[in-house]
Amino acid sequence: MHRRVKKLLIIGITGLAILILLDLFLFLAERGNPSSTIQSFENAVWYTLVTLTSVGYGDYTPHTFIGKSIGYLFVLSSVFVLGTFISSMSSIIMNMIQENKLGYRGTNFTNHIVCIGWNDFSKMVVHELTAAARQVAIVTNNKDEVDLIYEEFGKENMFVLYADHNNLDAISKANPNDSATVFFAFRDDTESLIYSINFKKKFPKPNLVVSISDHRLTDTFIAAGVAHVVARNVIASKLVASYVFEPDVADLNIDLMGAATHADDFDNQQYLVTENNPFLNKNYDDAFVSLKLKYNIVLLGIVKKINNVSKLHVNARSETMIELGDYLIIMVAGKSKARVEKLFGIKEGKKCCDN
Repeated sequence: MHRRVKKLLIIGITGLAILILLDLFLFLAERGNPSSTIQSFENAVWYTLVTLTSVGYGDYTPHTFIGKSIGYLFVLSSVFVLGTFISSMSSIIMNMIQENKLGYRGTNFTNHIVCIGWNDFSKMVVHELTAAARQVAIVTNNKDEVDLIYEEFGKENMFVLYADHNNLDAISKANPNDSATVFFAFRDDTESLIYSINFKKKFPKPNLVVSISDHRLTDTFIAAGVAHVVARNVIASKLVASYVFEPDVADLNIDLMGAATHADDFDNQQYLVTENNPFLNKNYDDAFVSLKLKYNIVLLGIVKKINNVSKLHVNARSETMIELGDYLIIMVAGKSKARVEKLFGIKEGKKCCDN
Protein backbone atom coordinates (compact mmCIF):
# COMPACT_ATOMS: atom_id res chain seq x y z
CA MET A 1 0.00 0.00 0.00
CA HIS A 2 1.25 3.48 -0.83
CA ARG A 3 2.72 5.24 2.24
CA ARG A 4 0.50 8.32 1.83
CA VAL A 5 -2.67 6.24 1.45
CA LYS A 6 -1.71 4.18 4.50
CA LYS A 7 -1.15 7.35 6.54
CA LEU A 8 -4.53 8.79 5.50
CA LEU A 9 -6.22 5.50 6.34
CA ILE A 10 -4.68 5.47 9.83
CA ILE A 11 -5.74 9.09 10.42
CA GLY A 12 -9.28 8.31 9.23
CA ILE A 13 -9.66 5.24 11.43
CA THR A 14 -8.24 7.08 14.46
CA GLY A 15 -10.57 10.04 13.92
CA LEU A 16 -13.60 7.77 13.56
CA ALA A 17 -12.67 5.88 16.75
CA ILE A 18 -12.35 9.16 18.71
CA LEU A 19 -15.69 10.35 17.33
CA ILE A 20 -17.42 7.11 18.38
CA LEU A 21 -15.93 7.36 21.89
CA LEU A 22 -17.08 10.97 22.27
CA ASP A 23 -20.59 9.99 21.12
CA LEU A 24 -20.58 7.18 23.65
CA PHE A 25 -19.51 9.54 26.48
CA LEU A 26 -22.15 12.04 25.36
CA PHE A 27 -24.87 9.38 25.47
CA LEU A 28 -23.77 8.06 28.89
CA ALA A 29 -23.67 11.60 30.32
CA GLU A 30 -27.08 12.62 28.98
CA ARG A 31 -29.22 9.51 29.35
CA GLY A 32 -29.75 10.00 33.10
CA ASN A 33 -30.94 13.59 32.71
CA PRO A 34 -34.76 13.69 32.26
CA SER A 35 -34.64 17.10 30.51
CA SER A 36 -32.07 15.95 27.95
CA THR A 37 -33.26 14.98 24.48
CA ILE A 38 -30.25 12.75 23.89
CA GLN A 39 -31.52 9.46 25.32
CA SER A 40 -29.90 6.98 22.90
CA PHE A 41 -26.60 6.42 21.15
CA GLU A 42 -28.33 7.13 17.83
CA ASN A 43 -29.45 10.54 19.21
CA ALA A 44 -25.84 11.30 20.13
CA VAL A 45 -24.59 10.36 16.66
CA TRP A 46 -27.27 12.52 15.02
CA TYR A 47 -26.40 15.49 17.25
CA THR A 48 -22.72 15.06 16.37
CA LEU A 49 -23.46 14.91 12.64
CA VAL A 50 -25.63 18.07 12.49
CA THR A 51 -23.21 19.97 14.73
CA LEU A 52 -20.03 19.11 12.87
CA THR A 53 -21.67 19.98 9.53
CA SER A 54 -22.91 23.31 10.98
CA VAL A 55 -26.54 22.42 10.20
CA GLY A 56 -27.68 22.66 13.82
CA TYR A 57 -31.36 21.62 13.71
CA GLY A 58 -31.67 22.01 17.51
CA ASP A 59 -33.82 18.89 17.86
CA TYR A 60 -31.23 17.30 20.15
CA THR A 61 -29.24 19.32 22.72
CA PRO A 62 -27.06 18.33 25.72
CA HIS A 63 -27.94 19.54 29.21
CA THR A 64 -25.26 18.10 31.47
CA PHE A 65 -21.85 19.69 32.04
CA ILE A 66 -20.04 16.78 30.38
CA GLY A 67 -22.53 16.76 27.50
CA LYS A 68 -22.18 20.50 26.95
CA SER A 69 -18.37 20.21 27.12
CA ILE A 70 -18.45 17.60 24.39
CA GLY A 71 -20.93 19.80 22.49
CA TYR A 72 -18.52 22.78 22.68
CA LEU A 73 -15.79 20.51 21.30
CA PHE A 74 -18.06 19.54 18.38
CA VAL A 75 -19.01 23.19 17.70
CA LEU A 76 -15.37 24.25 17.59
CA SER A 77 -14.48 21.21 15.51
CA SER A 78 -17.22 22.09 12.99
CA VAL A 79 -15.23 25.21 12.04
CA PHE A 80 -12.19 23.01 11.39
CA VAL A 81 -14.24 20.41 9.50
CA LEU A 82 -15.96 23.02 7.33
CA GLY A 83 -12.66 24.82 6.68
CA THR A 84 -10.95 21.56 5.79
CA PHE A 85 -13.81 20.60 3.47
CA ILE A 86 -13.78 23.96 1.67
CA SER A 87 -9.98 23.89 1.46
CA SER A 88 -10.02 20.33 0.08
CA MET A 89 -12.71 21.15 -2.48
CA SER A 90 -10.82 24.27 -3.57
CA SER A 91 -7.65 22.23 -3.88
CA ILE A 92 -9.43 19.55 -5.93
CA ILE A 93 -10.97 22.14 -8.24
CA MET A 94 -7.64 23.94 -8.70
CA ASN A 95 -5.92 20.62 -9.42
CA MET A 96 -8.58 19.79 -12.00
CA ILE A 97 -8.13 23.17 -13.68
CA GLN A 98 -4.34 22.78 -13.64
CA GLU A 99 -4.49 19.22 -14.97
CA ASN A 100 -6.86 20.29 -17.72
CA LYS A 101 -4.61 23.22 -18.69
CA LEU A 102 -1.52 21.01 -18.80
CA GLY A 103 -3.33 18.39 -20.86
CA TYR A 104 -3.26 15.61 -18.26
CA ARG A 105 -6.89 14.73 -18.95
CA GLY A 106 -6.13 14.04 -22.60
CA THR A 107 -7.91 15.04 -25.79
CA ASN A 108 -10.62 13.52 -27.96
CA PHE A 109 -9.08 14.90 -31.16
CA THR A 110 -8.96 12.42 -34.07
CA ASN A 111 -7.40 12.78 -37.51
CA HIS A 112 -5.42 15.67 -36.05
CA ILE A 113 -1.77 16.68 -36.20
CA VAL A 114 0.53 15.97 -33.25
CA CYS A 115 3.59 18.19 -32.90
CA ILE A 116 6.20 16.92 -30.44
CA GLY A 117 8.71 19.59 -29.46
CA TRP A 118 8.17 23.33 -29.35
CA ASN A 119 10.53 25.87 -30.88
CA ASP A 120 10.50 28.67 -33.46
CA PHE A 121 10.45 26.19 -36.34
CA SER A 122 7.55 24.11 -35.04
CA LYS A 123 5.69 27.34 -34.24
CA MET A 124 5.83 28.33 -37.93
CA VAL A 125 4.58 24.88 -38.89
CA VAL A 126 1.64 25.14 -36.48
CA HIS A 127 0.76 28.58 -37.85
CA GLU A 128 0.31 26.98 -41.27
CA LEU A 129 -1.71 24.10 -39.84
CA THR A 130 -4.08 26.34 -37.90
CA ALA A 131 -4.51 28.57 -40.95
CA ALA A 132 -5.75 25.43 -42.72
CA ALA A 133 -8.21 24.86 -39.82
CA ARG A 134 -6.52 21.64 -38.71
CA GLN A 135 -6.75 20.43 -35.14
CA VAL A 136 -3.31 20.33 -33.55
CA ALA A 137 -1.98 18.67 -30.38
CA ILE A 138 1.32 20.10 -29.16
CA VAL A 139 3.60 18.30 -26.72
CA THR A 140 6.03 20.59 -24.91
CA ASN A 141 8.43 19.90 -22.05
CA ASN A 142 8.34 23.55 -20.94
CA LYS A 143 5.41 24.32 -18.62
CA ASP A 144 5.79 28.06 -19.21
CA GLU A 145 4.97 27.59 -22.90
CA VAL A 146 1.46 26.21 -22.29
CA ASP A 147 -0.30 29.52 -21.63
CA LEU A 148 1.70 31.27 -24.36
CA ILE A 149 0.62 28.68 -26.95
CA TYR A 150 -3.05 29.01 -26.02
CA GLU A 151 -2.78 32.81 -26.07
CA GLU A 152 -1.33 32.73 -29.59
CA PHE A 153 -3.49 30.03 -31.16
CA GLY A 154 -6.63 29.87 -29.02
CA LYS A 155 -8.25 26.70 -27.72
CA GLU A 156 -10.83 25.79 -30.38
CA ASN A 157 -8.54 23.57 -32.49
CA MET A 158 -5.60 23.39 -30.11
CA PHE A 159 -4.59 20.93 -27.39
CA VAL A 160 -1.36 21.38 -25.41
CA LEU A 161 0.23 18.65 -23.31
CA TYR A 162 3.05 19.35 -20.87
CA ALA A 163 5.12 16.18 -20.72
CA ASP A 164 8.61 14.76 -20.97
CA HIS A 165 9.14 13.90 -24.64
CA ASN A 166 10.60 10.52 -23.67
CA ASN A 167 7.59 9.56 -21.57
CA LEU A 168 5.57 7.90 -24.32
CA ASP A 169 2.87 6.81 -21.88
CA ALA A 170 2.25 10.47 -21.04
CA ILE A 171 2.30 11.43 -24.73
CA SER A 172 -0.54 8.96 -25.35
CA LYS A 173 -2.80 11.67 -23.87
CA ALA A 174 -2.29 13.57 -27.16
CA ASN A 175 -4.03 10.62 -28.87
CA PRO A 176 -1.26 10.00 -31.45
CA ASN A 177 -2.59 6.62 -32.65
CA ASP A 178 -5.77 8.32 -33.89
CA SER A 179 -3.92 11.24 -35.47
CA ALA A 180 -3.30 11.76 -39.18
CA THR A 181 0.34 12.76 -38.76
CA VAL A 182 2.92 13.17 -36.01
CA PHE A 183 5.63 15.79 -36.53
CA PHE A 184 8.91 15.75 -34.58
CA ALA A 185 10.48 19.16 -34.01
CA PHE A 186 13.87 18.28 -32.58
CA ARG A 187 17.01 20.15 -33.58
CA ASP A 188 19.37 17.17 -33.30
CA ASP A 189 19.11 14.54 -36.05
CA THR A 190 20.42 11.73 -33.83
CA GLU A 191 17.80 12.50 -31.20
CA SER A 192 15.11 12.54 -33.88
CA LEU A 193 16.23 9.16 -35.27
CA ILE A 194 16.30 7.39 -31.90
CA TYR A 195 12.99 8.97 -30.97
CA SER A 196 11.42 7.88 -34.28
CA ILE A 197 12.36 4.25 -33.66
CA ASN A 198 10.99 4.22 -30.10
CA PHE A 199 7.88 6.16 -31.06
CA LYS A 200 7.04 3.83 -33.95
CA LYS A 201 7.19 0.82 -31.61
CA LYS A 202 4.73 2.45 -29.21
CA PHE A 203 2.47 4.11 -31.78
CA PRO A 204 2.63 2.20 -35.11
CA LYS A 205 -0.41 3.76 -36.80
CA PRO A 206 0.24 7.47 -37.55
CA ASN A 207 2.39 8.86 -40.34
CA LEU A 208 5.63 10.33 -39.05
CA VAL A 209 7.12 13.54 -40.45
CA VAL A 210 10.61 14.59 -39.39
CA SER A 211 12.60 17.69 -40.22
CA ILE A 212 16.36 17.03 -40.39
CA SER A 213 19.52 19.01 -41.03
CA ASP A 214 21.62 16.37 -42.80
CA HIS A 215 19.91 15.19 -45.99
CA ARG A 216 22.22 12.14 -46.11
CA LEU A 217 20.20 10.62 -43.29
CA THR A 218 16.96 10.61 -45.30
CA ASP A 219 17.07 6.90 -46.20
CA THR A 220 17.98 6.00 -42.61
CA PHE A 221 14.89 7.77 -41.28
CA ILE A 222 12.67 6.12 -43.90
CA ALA A 223 14.07 2.73 -42.90
CA ALA A 224 13.15 3.59 -39.30
CA GLY A 225 9.50 3.97 -40.32
CA VAL A 226 9.29 7.71 -40.96
CA ALA A 227 6.85 8.43 -43.78
CA HIS A 228 8.20 11.83 -44.82
CA VAL A 229 11.64 13.31 -44.20
CA VAL A 230 12.17 17.02 -44.80
CA ALA A 231 15.78 18.11 -45.20
CA ARG A 232 15.82 21.78 -44.29
CA ASN A 233 19.09 22.55 -46.05
CA VAL A 234 17.90 20.93 -49.30
CA ILE A 235 14.69 22.97 -49.37
CA ALA A 236 16.56 26.17 -48.56
CA SER A 237 19.17 25.56 -51.26
CA LYS A 238 16.50 24.88 -53.91
CA LEU A 239 14.63 28.05 -53.01
CA VAL A 240 17.79 30.14 -53.06
CA ALA A 241 18.76 28.72 -56.46
CA SER A 242 15.26 29.41 -57.75
CA TYR A 243 15.39 33.01 -56.53
CA VAL A 244 18.74 33.43 -58.32
CA PHE A 245 17.46 32.70 -61.82
CA GLU A 246 13.64 32.54 -61.62
CA PRO A 247 12.52 34.66 -58.66
CA ASP A 248 8.87 34.85 -59.75
CA VAL A 249 8.65 31.05 -59.79
CA ALA A 250 10.20 30.96 -56.33
CA ASP A 251 7.63 33.47 -55.06
CA LEU A 252 4.84 31.35 -56.53
CA ASN A 253 6.17 28.20 -54.87
CA ILE A 254 6.42 29.93 -51.50
CA ASP A 255 2.87 31.22 -51.87
CA LEU A 256 1.45 27.84 -52.84
CA MET A 257 3.22 25.99 -50.03
CA GLY A 258 1.51 28.12 -47.39
CA ALA A 259 -2.12 27.92 -46.33
CA ALA A 260 -4.49 30.42 -47.92
CA THR A 261 -5.10 33.01 -45.18
CA HIS A 262 -6.97 35.49 -47.42
CA ALA A 263 -9.77 35.00 -49.94
CA ASP A 264 -7.54 35.73 -52.94
CA ASP A 265 -4.59 33.61 -51.79
CA PHE A 266 -3.94 30.41 -53.70
CA ASP A 267 -3.15 27.15 -51.98
CA ASN A 268 -2.26 23.60 -53.03
CA GLN A 269 -4.63 21.17 -51.33
CA GLN A 270 -5.05 17.40 -51.13
CA TYR A 271 -8.43 15.62 -50.99
CA LEU A 272 -9.21 11.95 -50.48
CA VAL A 273 -11.47 10.45 -53.15
CA THR A 274 -14.52 9.05 -51.37
CA GLU A 275 -17.78 7.62 -52.66
CA ASN A 276 -19.20 11.16 -52.59
CA ASN A 277 -16.58 12.52 -55.00
CA PRO A 278 -18.28 13.52 -58.28
CA PHE A 279 -15.19 12.52 -60.29
CA LEU A 280 -15.00 8.96 -58.95
CA ASN A 281 -14.41 6.47 -61.81
CA LYS A 282 -13.81 9.28 -64.31
CA ASN A 283 -10.56 9.84 -66.18
CA TYR A 284 -8.03 12.50 -65.30
CA ASP A 285 -8.67 14.78 -68.31
CA ASP A 286 -12.43 14.90 -67.74
CA ALA A 287 -11.85 15.89 -64.12
CA PHE A 288 -9.20 18.45 -65.12
CA VAL A 289 -11.46 20.20 -67.64
CA SER A 290 -14.58 20.07 -65.46
CA LEU A 291 -12.79 21.45 -62.38
CA LYS A 292 -11.27 24.30 -64.35
CA LEU A 293 -14.36 25.34 -66.33
CA LYS A 294 -16.99 24.90 -63.62
CA TYR A 295 -15.08 25.75 -60.45
CA ASN A 296 -11.86 27.54 -61.54
CA ILE A 297 -9.85 24.81 -59.80
CA VAL A 298 -6.62 23.48 -61.30
CA LEU A 299 -6.04 19.74 -60.93
CA LEU A 300 -2.28 19.31 -60.45
CA GLY A 301 -1.93 15.59 -59.86
CA ILE A 302 -3.25 12.41 -58.36
CA VAL A 303 -1.85 10.14 -55.64
CA LYS A 304 -2.40 6.41 -56.06
CA LYS A 305 -1.52 3.62 -53.68
CA ILE A 306 0.34 0.72 -55.30
CA ASN A 307 1.32 -2.26 -53.13
CA ASN A 308 0.43 -0.18 -50.10
CA VAL A 309 2.87 2.57 -51.17
CA SER A 310 1.57 5.99 -52.20
CA LYS A 311 2.89 7.46 -55.45
CA LEU A 312 2.26 10.97 -56.76
CA HIS A 313 1.48 11.37 -60.47
CA VAL A 314 1.93 15.02 -61.44
CA ASN A 315 -0.20 16.05 -64.45
CA ALA A 316 -1.22 12.41 -64.83
CA ARG A 317 -1.89 10.69 -68.13
CA SER A 318 -5.25 11.40 -69.76
CA GLU A 319 -6.56 7.84 -69.35
CA THR A 320 -5.69 7.65 -65.63
CA MET A 321 -8.85 6.68 -63.77
CA ILE A 322 -9.79 8.35 -60.50
CA GLU A 323 -10.49 5.54 -58.05
CA LEU A 324 -11.73 5.19 -54.51
CA GLY A 325 -8.92 5.92 -52.03
CA ASP A 326 -6.90 8.10 -54.42
CA TYR A 327 -5.97 11.65 -53.49
CA LEU A 328 -6.51 14.63 -55.79
CA ILE A 329 -3.97 17.47 -55.63
CA ILE A 330 -5.51 20.79 -56.63
CA MET A 331 -4.69 24.50 -56.69
CA VAL A 332 -7.54 26.65 -55.41
CA ALA A 333 -8.17 30.14 -54.04
CA GLY A 334 -8.82 30.52 -50.34
CA LYS A 335 -12.32 31.87 -50.95
CA SER A 336 -13.26 28.61 -52.67
CA LYS A 337 -12.16 26.24 -49.91
CA ALA A 338 -15.62 25.77 -48.39
CA ARG A 339 -17.04 25.23 -51.86
CA VAL A 340 -14.41 22.60 -52.67
CA GLU A 341 -15.01 20.73 -49.40
CA LYS A 342 -18.72 20.66 -50.18
CA LEU A 343 -18.01 19.43 -53.73
CA PHE A 344 -15.72 16.60 -52.60
CA GLY A 345 -17.68 15.86 -49.43
CA ILE A 346 -14.56 15.86 -47.24
CA LYS A 347 -12.04 18.21 -45.65
CA GLU A 348 -8.56 18.59 -47.09
CA GLY A 349 -5.50 16.67 -45.97
CA LYS A 350 -4.42 13.06 -45.55
CA LYS A 351 -6.50 10.97 -43.21
CA CYS A 352 -5.47 8.98 -40.18
CA CYS A 353 -2.91 6.25 -40.75
CA ASP A 354 -3.01 6.59 -44.57
CA ASN A 355 0.54 6.31 -45.88
